[in-house]
Amino acid sequence: MSSSLPPQEHDSTFKLLFENPKDILFLVKHVIGYSWAKDIEEDSIELADKEFVDETFKQKRADVIAKARQKDREVYFYILIENQSKVDEDMAERLLKYMIMLWARKIREGAEKLPAIIPIVTYNGLKEKWDVTRDIIDAFEIFKENIFRYELVDLSKLNVVDLFDREEDSLVPVVFYLEQARDDARELTRRLSRIVPVLEKMDEHNRERFAILVKNIIEPRLNERQRIEVEKMTKTLLQGGEKMGEFVSNIARVLDESLERKFNEGIQQGEYRTKVEIAKKLILKGESDEDIAEVTELAIEEIRKLRKELAN
Repeated sequence: MSSSLPPQEHDSTFKLLFENPKDILFLVKHVIGYSWAKDIEEDSIELADKEFVDETFKQKRADVIAKARQKDREVYFYILIENQSKVDEDMAERLLKYMIMLWARKIREGAEKLPAIIPIVTYNGLKEKWDVTRDIIDAFEIFKENIFRYELVDLSKLNVVDLFDREEDSLVPVVFYLEQARDDARELTRRLSRIVPVLEKMDEHNRERFAILVKNIIEPRLNERQRIEVEKMTKTLLQGGEKMGEFVSNIARVLDESLERKFNEGIQQGEYRTKVEIAKKLILKGESDEDIAEVTELAIEEIRKLRKELAN
């Protein structure tokens, strides 16, 4: 009789064992001792579909995938069990592939939040020590410190001006610099003038890209006439009929016009609100529509509308 079971026997044994939810619970709760396992609802444990198809349509099969839920929580998680009788150097990468395929399936099904997936390997190679890393992220070697931790580039805390001194021909500092003033049109105008020397050092391709990007940044602040003007300026620049300094100066001029227009509109709106308040007071005092119109310079129809609103 053979001294060791062939891989198929090992797989069959463990697949049969972990078809039972009680045995899965015992494994995670008592053998491994996960701290969260004590809160698993035993009745919630069920075997999930084990077959996945990757992008090359090659079928992959994980040995056991169980779905479970913790008490008082609606969110399910998955336990992925892979049975091994031999040391597999690629185990971390294989498990990650299973996890990605399971997540991809949940996304296709419309899941709003990805479930947690807990990977487990059962190994019965009694003669060979399992010396393969257990950290899945180690499969990425030099990148492992960065993959599952995202970096935050917070523009509000970034000193972008320092980046202008770099020799690289990049639009990143220019766009970041303008984005920092996105909500302040006056400061945006000032910054446009500041970046002209930076832009003039760039190659033609980046200057053309900048023209398109800056148009997208400032257009939301413009009226229809000004948008058309900026479109024409951008087109002229891209056709080589205008220098970058002239283009930026013209963009700044349009922004200044937009600021002035909004300022005047604000004054007009304030004056109008004042007239409306005066009209309301005169209506309440019993003055006639004609007299109120003469004092406030509001139209008779508007005063009648105000009178009706006050009556209601």
